[in-house]
Amino acid sequence: MAHIETWHRCPVCNQAYNNQGKAVKCRNNHPIKAESWAVGKDGKAVRILDRCTFNGRGGVNWALQEADLSDDIKMRTKQLEEGNR
Repeated sequence: MAHIETWHRCPVCNQAYNNQGKAVKCRNNHPIKAESWAVGKDGKAVRILDRCTFNGRGGVNWALQEADLSDDIKMRTKQLEEGNR
């Protein structure tokens, strides 16, 4: 007959354990990953993807510029026009 089991998963690697202590120990053994983010004047954050660029997007300079631009298309167009002057 089927039965119910409780599995505890590590939130980092998704490995399942039969007790919470082992799952916590696994989680605590994972290394911390550092990420670089450009934060604009209004608090907008853009992740810097230094190993991956697509059409010039993803580098440090792009992220710094993107963080200062609005997500509103009308405001963004105005900001880009002012920047080209």
